Amino acid sequence: MRKVFLSGFLYTAIGRYSNVLISILVDIFLSRILSPADYGIVAVLTVVLALFQLFSDAGIGAAVIQHEKITSNDLRILFTFSFIIAIFLAIIFGLIGLPLSMFYHYTVYSKLTWFLSLAVGFYALVAVPKAALLRQKKFKEVNYIAVLSGMSGGASGIVVAVLGGGVYALLVNTVVNSFVNLFLTVWVSKIWPTTKITSQPIKKIYSFATNQLGFNIVNYVAHNLDSILIAKFMSASQLGNYNKAYRLILYPTSMFNGLITPILLPVLAEHQSDVTVIRNVYLKLQHVTALIAVPLSIFLFFSSDSIINVLYGKNWHAAAFPFAILSLSIWTQMLNANAEAIFQARNKVRKLLKIGIYTSTFDVIFTIIGVMSGSVSTVSFALLVSFSFNGIYVLYTVMHEALSSNFWILVKELQSGIIIGAVLAVVLGIYGLMFAHSNSIIDLLIRGFLFIFVFILSSVILGEVSKVKSLFGKKV
Repeated sequence: MRKVFLSGFLYTAIGRYSNVLISILVDIFLSRILSPADYGIVAVLTVVLALFQLFSDAGIGAAVIQHEKITSNDLRILFTFSFIIAIFLAIIFGLIGLPLSMFYHYTVYSKLTWFLSLAVGFYALVAVPKAALLRQKKFKEVNYIAVLSGMSGGASGIVVAVLGGGVYALLVNTVVNSFVNLFLTVWVSKIWPTTKITSQPIKKIYSFATNQLGFNIVNYVAHNLDSILIAKFMSASQLGNYNKAYRLILYPTSMFNGLITPILLPVLAEHQSDVTVIRNVYLKLQHVTALIAVPLSIFLFFSSDSIINVLYGKNWHAAAFPFAILSLSIWTQMLNANAEAIFQARNKVRKLLKIGIYTSTFDVIFTIIGVMSGSVSTVSFALLVSFSFNGIYVLYTVMHEALSSNFWILVKELQSGIIIGAVLAVVLGIYGLMFAHSNSIIDLLIRGFLFIFVFILSSVILGEVSKVKSLFGKKV
C-alpha cells in the first residue's frame, strides 16, 4: 500500500501543482484585463455550475471506486446512462439563464448559461471513465490529462480575453478544459457506450451514490450560499472582491489536500474492514497536515495586504481584509479535507450525509447573519466562526464514529503545528507593528523569509524533521 500511495502522491502532486500554477497565472493575467464586476457576474454562474457538477457526477464516481464488484460491462452501462444525464442537465442549465437574469437583473445570463451548458454535459460524461481510471489506480494518466486540460483551457481563455471577449474569456476556459478532459479520459480509459442496457449496475451503487450525492448537495449549499446572497443583496464589485478572497483561501487545500484525497479512497477502499490501518493512515496525515496548515493560516492572515497587491494589483485592495479573516479558517479546511475519504473508505456515507446536514445548517445560519449586515467583511467573520466550530466537530466525529477512537489521540498529533503557528504569530505580529515595509513585494519577501525561518527552526527544535521522515519511511 505504501508504494501505491507514494506513487499516487507523486503524480497527483505533478497534476495538482501544475494546474494550480496554471490557474493562478491565468487568473493574474485575466485580472488585469477584466474588472471585479466581470468576475462578479461569472461568480454567480460558477456557483450554479458547481451545483450541476454535483448532479453530473451524482455520487457515481466515488461509488464506482468504492464498490468491489463493479465489472467492465457495468462501467460501459453506467457510461451509457451518463449520456442521458448529460443531455438533460445541459438543457436545464441553459434554460436556467432566464430566471437568473430576472433574479439578478442581468439579461446577459440568458446567453451565458447556454454557452456554459456545454461544460455541464462534458462533466456528466467524464464521471464514469475517470472513476474507472482511479479504480485501477492510474494516477499518472489522470493527472497528466488534468494538466493538458488546464493548459488548453487557460490558453483559450487568455486568447479570448486579448481579443476583447470580456466575461466569455472565463467561460471559454471552463468549456475547453472540460472538453479536453473528457476526450482524453475516454480515450485512455477505453470505456465506450453499449447497446446492452440493464439496471443491475445502478442497483449495485444506488445506496452509496445517493448518500454521497446528498452529502455533496448539502455541502454545496453551505459553501455557495454566501456568493448567491451577496450577488443578490450587494454589488457585483463586492461579490467580485469577496469571491477573489474566497478562491485564494481554497488554494492551500487544493495544493496540499488535493494531493491526498484523490488517492485515499482508491487505496483505503481495499482495507474498509480494517479500522486500525485506516486510523493509522489518518493520524499520520493529520500530523503532517497540521504542521503545514496552522502556520500557513497565520502567515496568510498577517500578509494579506501584500499578497493581494502583488498578485492582483491595487484595484483589488478591497479583497485583502476578507482574505485575511477567511485565511484563519484554512487550518480547519485542510484538516477536514481528509474526512470525506475516510467515511467513504469505511462505507459510512450515510453518517457522512448526517454530518453534512449538521455542518451545513450551521454554515447557512451564519452566512445569513453575515449578509444581513451588508458587509463582505462581516460575512467573512461569520464564516470564520462557522468553519471553526464545524472543523472541530468534524474532527471529533471522524475519530469517534468512523475510526472508533478517542479525539484526544488526534489532538496530540496536532500539537506541534499549533505551537509553530503560535510562535509565527508572535514574530509576524512584531514585524507588522514595528518594521513593516511600504513596498508590497519587499514586504512579502521579508514575511516569507520569516515564515520559512520560524517554520524550519521550530520544526528542528520540536524534532519534527525526524518524525516526518519516520512517518514516510515506515510501512503503513
